Amino acid sequence: MLIAAGLTIKNLHDRVEDETKANLAQLSFVLSEESSRSFKAIDLILKDAIEHLGLHNLRREGAEAKIGWRETHDYLDEKMQLLPQIDRLLIIGADGRLRNHSQVWPIPEISLADRERYLFFRDHDTSDLFISEPVRNRLDGSWIVHMARRLTDSEGNFAGVLSAGVRTAYFTQLYENVGIHNGGSVSLLRRDGMMLARYPFDDDMIGRLHPSANSGRTAVWSTGVEASYSHVAVHDVPGFPLMISTAMSEAAVHGSWRRDAIILMFGIAAAVAGILSLIVLLGRRVRGMKDSEELLAKQNALLAEQSERLLEAQRIGKVGHWVTDPSREAAVWSEQLFEITGLPPSPNVPFETLLDLVHPDDVVGYLRAREAARAASSGYNHEFRIIRPDGEMRWVRMEAGPRGQGADRYFFGIVQDITERKTAETGAEESRLRLVDAIEALTMGFVLFDKDDKFVMSNTHFREMFPAWAALLEPGISYQDLFRKAHQLGLISPKGDGFEDWLQRKVRRHVAGSKAVERREPSGRWIQSIDHRTSDGGFVGLRTDITAFKTIQAQLEQKLAYVQAIRSDLEDQKHELEATGAELRAARDAAQAASCAKSDFLAIMSHEIRTPLSGMVGMVDLLRGTPLNDEQKRYTVLAKESADLLLEVINDILDFSKLEAGRLQSEQIDFDLPNLIESAVLFMGERAKKKNLDIKAVLAPGLPQFVKGDPTRIRQVMLNLVSNAIKFTEQGSIEVRAAYRYQGDGAAALRIEVIDTGIGMSPEIQAQIFDPFVQADTSISRKYGGSGLGLAICRQLCTTMGGTIGVESEPGRGSRFWLELPCPRGEAPVASSEPVVDPTNRELDILVAEDSPIIATLIRSLLVKQGFKPTIVVNGAKALAAVSERRYDLVLMDVQMPEMDGISATKAIRQLTGPEAQVPIIALTANALVGQRETYLAAGMNDYVTKPIQPPLLFAAIRRWALPHSADAPPLQPDRADQPEMVASS
Repeated sequence: MLIAAGLTIKNLHDRVEDETKANLAQLSFVLSEESSRSFKAIDLILKDAIEHLGLHNLRREGAEAKIGWRETHDYLDEKMQLLPQIDRLLIIGADGRLRNHSQVWPIPEISLADRERYLFFRDHDTSDLFISEPVRNRLDGSWIVHMARRLTDSEGNFAGVLSAGVRTAYFTQLYENVGIHNGGSVSLLRRDGMMLARYPFDDDMIGRLHPSANSGRTAVWSTGVEASYSHVAVHDVPGFPLMISTAMSEAAVHGSWRRDAIILMFGIAAAVAGILSLIVLLGRRVRGMKDSEELLAKQNALLAEQSERLLEAQRIGKVGHWVTDPSREAAVWSEQLFEITGLPPSPNVPFETLLDLVHPDDVVGYLRAREAARAASSGYNHEFRIIRPDGEMRWVRMEAGPRGQGADRYFFGIVQDITERKTAETGAEESRLRLVDAIEALTMGFVLFDKDDKFVMSNTHFREMFPAWAALLEPGISYQDLFRKAHQLGLISPKGDGFEDWLQRKVRRHVAGSKAVERREPSGRWIQSIDHRTSDGGFVGLRTDITAFKTIQAQLEQKLAYVQAIRSDLEDQKHELEATGAELRAARDAAQAASCAKSDFLAIMSHEIRTPLSGMVGMVDLLRGTPLNDEQKRYTVLAKESADLLLEVINDILDFSKLEAGRLQSEQIDFDLPNLIESAVLFMGERAKKKNLDIKAVLAPGLPQFVKGDPTRIRQVMLNLVSNAIKFTEQGSIEVRAAYRYQGDGAAALRIEVIDTGIGMSPEIQAQIFDPFVQADTSISRKYGGSGLGLAICRQLCTTMGGTIGVESEPGRGSRFWLELPCPRGEAPVASSEPVVDPTNRELDILVAEDSPIIATLIRSLLVKQGFKPTIVVNGAKALAAVSERRYDLVLMDVQMPEMDGISATKAIRQLTGPEAQVPIIALTANALVGQRETYLAAGMNDYVTKPIQPPLLFAAIRRWALPHSADAPPLQPDRADQPEMVASS
């Protein structure tokens, strides 16, 4: 009886122990996987935020601004809403100040420099995830754990912390759903034993260290403030520095067993006391056994409920388990394992059944792993494929190992469906291969080091660029060891300091990241190197062969140096030109001063010559009007011709002065071309007739009648050429030809030729005949006379009109002078509406202001002969006084007079207030230089007549201004287009 009772108690004890351990191990595994998925989801949000917001490799000058943007706050708030376990997302700056927060805007000024996560990343250069101690939420007192990652700037320096606050109550609720009751618990701990979350919740245990915790085993250790002992299974949370602990208290595990054992022991004692007592006690034992059975049923129901919850957890995690039977030839499978394999449920599953499911290509690997573990009496972890009965292939992970000792030894295994993970890994591998293909396609060398500065990979282009280094690039070799080996092989030979000092400087530049560095290899190639830090703390190196670029750059630098040299030469030439320009400006100023002096001289000489010449010509004309004998008439004719020749020379000098000053401008008006040519020939006919020369005009067919041009200047050039032809031709004829031709660009040109049979010219004379003051030779000058300015004036007039002039000649055979001018077709000019000047029958009262007695006498005689009444004064002051005293019909005002000149007197008269201020004033001047007309008009004069005075011109001007209908006309203005042209001697 005693033996049977002892065996019963022991068997019950072992059964409870084994089931509890298996259930706790299975539960810890399932919950570790579930907790890992939850933490991975949070970590993915942290990584995505760092990548999306560009919070890695922050530029030093823009980091503070970027992490404090409102857009960053909105993004953090959006991400926080995705997971219920996240309480907040926040960013701490490098200075420990709060820079952004998913729940608060605007961001308050708060220092978090004392927080564990900030201090950890400030003092540790690592890219690993950090999980803090649990802290209380100041708002509601709940517990929060912070998951954090480090932020870096572009040089790899600490730039702040991105942190996610995780509600531990979320995990407490998760563990509660498993259904552990009556002495059971589930705890989430850090690797150092720090309690983060627990079910049942115990506020005093959160945040406390439990250093006796070890992962991956089942043990008995103190878990509560009561120092009670429990059966505990601890499992690492994959991918995180965390553990899951599942426990059952000793009282919960052995409670029913102890009660049964005590009852049996008392039963044996009662049997020894006596049969009667035994019978009594046996009756009671029967009733006690019934109570024990009821308690055991309750315990079994509780275990069944827990098993059901465990199966539910297994279904969620796609995890099943198996336990070998005592024969070890078959195993008892969990319900979830049948779901994974697709087999129908069965009490015992032979090993061959499982082996038949294994993919043919994976059978050998699986059996080797299994047999090796059994031979070593250890566990094994193996991944392989199975083919379900429905043909679907799945990936599974089997973790199995021995349990128990001796005869009680059995095997326990966990099988997890990892098809989704494998699919993700396959996708990741395909992405990796695509990335490798992209890296291989780069036209530059690529090399990658991980966060520990160990070599990961390089592309083919990199190895081709550095073939001697390719053999050294073994995966896992550190950056420093790589350079040490290269130094040992003589691939690098630093100059100056020792190799280790050089290497440390290079490593510092490498870690900090570098801008583009260019260096020349011993082979002569130029290589550009750039290192970048990756988001996980690694380094990417890019190497580009820039030899061709450097060659072009050197060529460009040579060309630039050449250009710089040319520029320097040009600068020197510029300075020389500036110096020459200064000299030229000085010379120009001197020339302008000389020109002004010349103009002043010409004005003086014009006045001084024209004044006596005017008197001489006038007196000759008066003399010719008196009764003369034949000899006297011949003398007066010679005197008149001499005066005209002298006047022609003076006029040539004045015309050349005007042209040289650039003050003569060409006009464009419609005129009758044939009439112009024929009238010029007719005008010169008398002179040709005196030398017995034939002169005629020849007009080409198609010559238009009306063209546009400057008829006055064209006539002047023609008269000059014809006059020269008459002068230098002793016998023969003179012919004036005119033709009209159209040019290729649609313009039209007029060509006039003057052909004579005169003395001709040599080529030397032709080359300079259009220069000022040039004649064939001095003998010609003595024989024919002239100033030598006529042809120079013709050339300048043609240039002013946009045309050209030239000559063709041979000595003794005559000359052909020609000119070509742009003259488009025109229209018939409108008939002039100039008033007809009729002789006046009344006696005009004319005031004459003239300081020369000769000219005054001449003018008086001319006026008296016309029936006018002249009054003579000798200067402008007397003229002003005379006009103020009485009314005159007209004033003839000499320009240059003593005391007050004619211009000043005219201005003073125009300032008078009475009707005398409007008296017509005609200037009498010997100064016919350019610009004088404007001066006279500006002073208030109405007209002017040049000296020597020609009576017809003088009388025409008087009649124009002194007739009754025009006597009150105001003075002409310089810019009036309808005023009569002043009459000048030409």
